[in-house]
Amino acid sequence: MLPAPRAASPARILPPSTGKYLLAAALTLLLGACAQQQVAVPVEAQPAEGAAPAHIATSEPAPRPFPIDTFYTLLVAEVAGNREQYDVALANYFHQAERTQDAGVAARATRIARFLNARRAALRSAQLWAELEPDDPEAQLAATAELTLAGDLESALVHAEKALKLGGDAPLQSLAATAVSNRELTEKVMPEFRRLAQVYPNNGEVVLAYAMMLRATEQYPEALAIVRRVQEQHPDLLDAPLLESHLLVDQERRQEAIQLLDKLVSIYPRESRLRLQYARLLIREDLALAQQQFAELVKLHPNDGNMILSLALIRYETDNLEAAKPLFERLLTLEQHESAAHFYLGGIAEQENDTPTAVTHYRKVEPGNDYVEAITRGTELLAATGQNNDNRQWFAELRQRHPDQSEHFYLMEAQLLTKHEQNREALDLVDQALAQNSESGRLIYTRALLNDKLGNATAFEQGLRKLLDKDPDNATILNALGYKLIEDETRHDEALQLITKALELRPDDPAIIDSMGWIQYRLGNHDEAVKYLQQALEKLPDHEIAAHLGEVLWVQGNREKAMAIWQQGMKLNPQSKIIPATLKRLQINESLEQHASDS
Repeated sequence: MLPAPRAASPARILPPSTGKYLLAAALTLLLGACAQQQVAVPVEAQPAEGAAPAHIATSEPAPRPFPIDTFYTLLVAEVAGNREQYDVALANYFHQAERTQDAGVAARATRIARFLNARRAALRSAQLWAELEPDDPEAQLAATAELTLAGDLESALVHAEKALKLGGDAPLQSLAATAVSNRELTEKVMPEFRRLAQVYPNNGEVVLAYAMMLRATEQYPEALAIVRRVQEQHPDLLDAPLLESHLLVDQERRQEAIQLLDKLVSIYPRESRLRLQYARLLIREDLALAQQQFAELVKLHPNDGNMILSLALIRYETDNLEAAKPLFERLLTLEQHESAAHFYLGGIAEQENDTPTAVTHYRKVEPGNDYVEAITRGTELLAATGQNNDNRQWFAELRQRHPDQSEHFYLMEAQLLTKHEQNREALDLVDQALAQNSESGRLIYTRALLNDKLGNATAFEQGLRKLLDKDPDNATILNALGYKLIEDETRHDEALQLITKALELRPDDPAIIDSMGWIQYRLGNHDEAVKYLQQALEKLPDHEIAAHLGEVLWVQGNREKAMAIWQQGMKLNPQSKIIPATLKRLQINESLEQHASDS
């Protein structure tokens, strides 16, 4: 990417050292232009008396002078460029390119527009430049590049072929890379790539581009044969073996690809593209060797954030935290991948039991892949250490920073409070959220569940009824209410009706199947209950379902199987409170651990 305006970079339109020269040259041209404005017909030297008229021979036509207003505009553009006022420079050059139809001005406008990443202006000026100088390969290549970026590959290929005919090196692989991102586009331009490969069979760039198209259409053997032929013709063209490695992976020949790249890396130890592909393949095969390759890449590119992050992640994943930590810290110094660096530095501090440092890093993670996880981890650390005020402040800041996501953060905070058995505080928080959005289904449902935890069955049912009034076919709500009503023996018929409707809506939902099994048990239909509960446990291995199935089997007299099911449930969730409570309610004194050893 080209540097942004006013960035400290050597890639300036005009270096500072050219300023005096520019001004001198500009004044010289200006004086010449003024003289031409004043004298309409040049004065020729008169021959001596009696001598023949003198004829002045020139090898090139005299340059066409610009009108004075055009010259002044271009002078302003150059001065603006020298002062790094690139937008002014571009505006003036672009306008004058279209006005004057001058190839040099169009070329200058194209270069400035590409420098600024001003794609529309770059495209128009590049096309104008190519039109005005059809025999200039640089102009054709500029038009090729801009048309490719604009997605007009058919036109890009026309200019690319012109560049090839003029002896240029057209970027056909770049065109192919753009084409293969879209299957329809690939099929559309494939014949043209095939034709160019036939016209220029000895041009490695052209032929490899065709091989890329073949790969995109899964014609792997033909593509591989072409790539290997290119390697014979152009042994120093490393794009060919790189593409071969991809084709081998496509055909599930990873070991061959690794062997190829291992050989090439030893021959070309400083070729980063080869080593990077080698390292990526090794991640799945040999993580230790992959780490060595990324370490070499970091040596070659000590300020490349992508390489540093890759090496740091491998070291983090292999629990080599001591070696990973300085790499993440280097990313912060380089101001690259800062959010990822803060996230993993937070993880390292967490594993070192340094809660303050971990929370500091997690709070610096910006929106992106790790954002929610960083918030979750950081607030959990604060909650575990009783720093509830810090959590409240953090969530309040998040809601202020992301007002459109305030409901989500209310729910996250309520879930955290519930996890730490602060149900009353969670209910107060949800009530606060509902004061801002009284119709939120998620908030109403969460409040109902919290009321249930607090023993307020009436408020629980009222909340679910409100949701069902809006959405009578919501299987989750139907099941939740039906399951709750099972507790009341006077409302079993109503519970059955609700659960039956939920099951009709979602017949494969294991939670609803479990509810159906449980209501059948409470109605005395034990065989039906076992059928449903076994089906639910097969679909979703869960300690609560195991508790239900074990109870029915125990009541049926199948006690060995019941104990085995409860053991299974405890393995699924060693912290389960439901299964021990079931054994206590059934007055079972036998220990699950003892039963397991006896078995």
